[in-house]
Parts: sequence; structure tokens; C-alpha cells
Amino acid sequence: MEFFRDPILIVLLILASGCAYVALRPGRRTEFWLLALLILLFALPRAGLVIRQVALPLPVAHILCAVLILEWLFLRRSRAEEGFRFGKFFLLYAGVAGFGLVLGLSAGGGHLMAFLELCFYLFSMGLFFYVSDTFREQKHFLTFARVILITSVLVSAYGIAQRFLGSSILVPHFTYTTGGSTLSQQYLEVGEASQVRVLSSYGDPNVLASQLLVFIGIALALTVGKGVKGNTRLLCLGVLLLNMVCLFYTRSRAGMIGVFLVMLIVFCWRTRWALLFIPFMIGLGYLLIPTLAASYLESQFQGIATGEDVRWLFPRMAWELLNIVPLGCGFGRTVFLNVDGLSWSFVVAPTTVVWAGLNSFWLNLLCRLGIAGLLAFLLILVVLFRYVWIRAKRVEHSIVRAILIGVLAGFVGQWIIWLVNNTYMLPGGGLNFWFMMGMLVAGCRAFTAPRPVVLLPHSQLLDADALGRVQPGLT
Repeated sequence: MEFFRDPILIVLLILASGCAYVALRPGRRTEFWLLALLILLFALPRAGLVIRQVALPLPVAHILCAVLILEWLFLRRSRAEEGFRFGKFFLLYAGVAGFGLVLGLSAGGGHLMAFLELCFYLFSMGLFFYVSDTFREQKHFLTFARVILITSVLVSAYGIAQRFLGSSILVPHFTYTTGGSTLSQQYLEVGEASQVRVLSSYGDPNVLASQLLVFIGIALALTVGKGVKGNTRLLCLGVLLLNMVCLFYTRSRAGMIGVFLVMLIVFCWRTRWALLFIPFMIGLGYLLIPTLAASYLESQFQGIATGEDVRWLFPRMAWELLNIVPLGCGFGRTVFLNVDGLSWSFVVAPTTVVWAGLNSFWLNLLCRLGIAGLLAFLLILVVLFRYVWIRAKRVEHSIVRAILIGVLAGFVGQWIIWLVNNTYMLPGGGLNFWFMMGMLVAGCRAFTAPRPVVLLPHSQLLDADALGRVQPGLT
């Protein structure tokens, strides 16, 4: 009965009961799965257990997504007219991933690790097709918009509370993984308050910062977007400020850089005068060059020696990876960084845990699938981004149009964080991204669909003489 004293568990049970009531109503099962996915993916992405044999957190959201993806893949026929518009690009990437699986297993990669990595790098993309094909009505996107804004408020408020209350408000199996790692608690238990990094219910400050960038993009676009009512602007301004404060408390350097890009994209969408901010940002960067140079030198001498932070060397690492494993090392294997004093080298070896590798999603993707896998993945992102950006301009609904642009801007910020963190692999990372991308495509289809043409019976048509008698001014 001690579990029922946890406030998050009580809230989860109440929400689950409400969703179950909605699901029992005829024709409302789609809304039930939409609400369940939104709650589990964005409010409680870590709710679940830990598989200790492989040190792998197993959130409930991952289990539910796996079931829904398999149901869509094997038991349902696509109903969307453009259901496979992007299929050829995903098939290209799937082909490269298949080659990576064969390569890794043939070179001695572990079968279990290869399967888990295949799920992370390929299978999770199936959520995009499930979402874009299932939630394709206008009411679904509007529900998504309302719930995601409410969730952003709750997530940010809980993160800010951690800044002042510490790790005492963390809940095992819901906000961090008991038995898997104590790192989540350590972020909130440092000695100096200026070093505390909040993680809300996401279990990691960088994962939280990555998702906050999308929340900020949505709130900012609704605040400055054309045609949005004043009350909605004011409400979204409050959401924006709350999200910004929470992002600041994550102490994520990549997140702070990403938020400037998010703001720049949203303001440029709103008005071209925002381009004047670019010289300002360049000037600000020029002023920060001495600090950045000092950080670079520190990483050269201290980061390599201690092995703590060598992210300044990622560009050089990427170039060397192209020479060492141009085709990738395959699934089940990875490239380890071997530090020896002030020098370092790469070692290709089988993976023992799914987190093994470099602290960068893009570098991990490059070392496993090579340049072909990296380019295929980037091609998918470019095609989807371009599709949503063009369609968003044709959306007449002002709120929907602003949300589409805001999420795209947030995605750009996320891709920056992926450069220096492997947040894509963690709960609240890749699945959240593909869910939102699927909702963007579904929203574009719902709000840019051609209006139906109404055909009148022949008996109701008027000939030219009758039309002239009714309206003499017409000839």
C-alpha cells in the first residue's frame, strides 16, 4: 500500500481511469490511445521497471508503442491516401539498417544487443506511421495541442520544484529508475545550488531540455503567431516563461544554444525583420569566443586526461570514424574511446549494454551504420521537415499553423542536442520525436485537405432564362 502514497502514481491511476471510461464509449477508442500515448510519452516517460540483466529501463510507454506498432504493421490496412508517401525513404534507411544488422552479427556482435539497437534505430520509426495513419482527424490534432500544452506546464512546474525541494520528490520507477542508476538523484544532490540540474519526470536534464525546446517552440509560436486571440496569447506567454525557467534550471548548454535557434526560426516565420537578429547573434558569439576558446583548451588537456568531457573533439572524431568504419561497425558492436594520457584512439568491440558508445546520437549512428545510414536518416528528416513546412503555410487555422511551425522549430533545437548527447536513445527521446512528427503529418493532412464539392441534383439547376429572371442584373 506504500506505492499508493506516491502523488504521481495516484495521478496516473486517475488519468488511466478517465481514459478507460472514454475507451468504453463507442467510437472513442482512438481518443483513448491518443490520450494514453500523450500521458505516458510526455508526462511520465520513465514510468516502468528496469531489466537488470542488461541495465535497461523498460517504460510502459515503450511496451504500449511496441504493441501499437505491431498492430498497425500486421493487422491494419492503411487508410490514409498518402500513407506511404514517405515509405521509400524509410525503406532506404531500413535497407541500410538491415545491412548493419548482418554486418554486426557476422563480426561477432551480441544477438541481444543487436536486437535492442535495431529496435532503437529502426523499429521505433514505426510509431510515425501508426500516429500519422491513426490520428488523422482535426479533433485529434486539437486534442493533441491542448494536452501537450497542459503537459508542458506540469512538467516544467515539477522540474522547477526539484530545484528547491531536491531529490526528496523523486518517485522510484516513475521519475527515475531504482536499481538501474543513481545518476538521476545525483543531479539534485550536489553541494552548490548553482550546480543543481533538474530533470522533472524525464530522468535526465538533457532529455528534459530536448523536450522543453519543443514545448518552447509551440508556446512561442502561439504567442507571436498571426490570428491568435489575445487571451490565448497571454496564456501561452505564461507557458513560455515557465518552460524557459525550467530549461534554465536544467543547466544544459546545448539546450541554451538550441533555444536561440528555436526563437530565430519562429520569429523569422512571423516576420522577415527577425533576420536582423542574426548579426546580433554573431556579435554575441564573437564576444564569447575567448570563453569558448578557453573551454576548448580545457577539454584538450583536462577532458582527455580525465575522460569526462571530450565533446569538443566530436568533429575530429567524426572524420576519423569515416576513415575507420565508413560502412559502420554494425548492430551489436560499437566504437569505444580509449583514452591514454593526452592521446586517444578508437576500439571496435561488441557492446555489453545498450548505452555503450559515444555521447552523441549522430556519432553513434555514424559508427553503427556508417555514412550511408547517417545520410539516409538525414534524408528522412529533410523530407518530413520540408513537407510540414510547406503544408503549414496552407493551413487556415491560426492555432494549428502556429503549432506546426513551433514543433518544427523545436526539432531543430533537438537536433543540436543530439550532437553532444545521446538523448535519442533514452525514455522521452526517439519515441517522443517520432510521435510528434507523425502528429505533424496527420495535422497537415487534416487541415489542408481539399474541400468536398457538393453536386446538386439536375432538377435543382436553373437554366439561363430562369437565372436572369431571378437576378435581372446578371446576363
